[in-house]
Amino acid sequence: MEASERIADQLIRHQIGLQRLSNGQVRKVLAMLRRVDARIIERIAKEDISSMSVARQSRLADALRAIIDSAYTDAMGQLHVDLTALSAYERDYDADLFERAIPFRYETVRPTTSQIMAAVNSRPFQGKLLREWYKDLGEVAFKRVRDAVRMGIVEGRTTSQMIADLRGTRAQGYKDGILEVSRRQAEATVRTAINHTANTARQYLYEANARVIKGVKWVAVLDGRTTAVCRGRDGQVFAIDKGPRPPAHINCRSTTVPVLKRGSDIGETTAGMAGRVPADVNYSDWLRTQDAVFQNDVLGVKKAQLFRAGGLTLDRFIDRAGQEYTLEELKARESEAWQMAGFGS
Repeated sequence: MEASERIADQLIRHQIGLQRLSNGQVRKVLAMLRRVDARIIERIAKEDISSMSVARQSRLADALRAIIDSAYTDAMGQLHVDLTALSAYERDYDADLFERAIPFRYETVRPTTSQIMAAVNSRPFQGKLLREWYKDLGEVAFKRVRDAVRMGIVEGRTTSQMIADLRGTRAQGYKDGILEVSRRQAEATVRTAINHTANTARQYLYEANARVIKGVKWVAVLDGRTTAVCRGRDGQVFAIDKGPRPPAHINCRSTTVPVLKRGSDIGETTAGMAGRVPADVNYSDWLRTQDAVFQNDVLGVKKAQLFRAGGLTLDRFIDRAGQEYTLEELKARESEAWQMAGFGS
């Protein structure tokens, strides 16, 4: 395996770790926002929604804005601190990987954390800068709550009914409430911000080490959730300082890997650079080349067995909305694969 291939293999593995980091970061941010949800409910519970005067409506709106603005400022502030730490970690992980993989003595040029974060904050994704995403989250969350309260007053709903509208119902696990919509938007923004930061750190490192890197290859996670834009860009190689970079959209999971120059192109005679990376291999195919321990870690033991012995591809583990099936659902849906994997009836 040549240097480009070794680096590509490790970076794809590393992207899985980043997705897990996203999960942890999402839990942290959502925990902070759930605490503010309780404050919103507590504040509304003090009012008789059905008989509020215009002045009281205005005071309630001001109080709700203050609660929501404070919560989102705190949550996004903590996220920014964590993204700064992530940018430094990504830079060092990739730099160390380059130095191990390149078959001659090479000291990677490492941009400073402040340089990377300046790029993170100044490079838009989906047309907006990171700080604009932060600001919009709180603003949209407030408007969603304010508008729901206004409609509740117009429709003559009681305070209890209004709280149920905001919080959702126990039967649906409180996932049908208005506040849940804001949490889902926050979750998507956090995941995208992490991928944006990691890919920006990687891109900055590529540019700083153009002596040994000739191109940047787009690598998409190819499964039932992959968007058309990421499917279309998967495998494309762009110039080191031109072309699109992930994230291509909200919740984008794509990443990039470097294509190295040949040793002769940079004045080195050592073999093993070879500027290519594995072509025409999707994520599901790549995962099949990994050992069982790694597959178990990614998918879980039983799902990994369905993947290996049951012959399921990764897109069979999720529904059209991108939600992962439980083992019981897979047993019902994929009975033949379940039997092939040796699980019995």
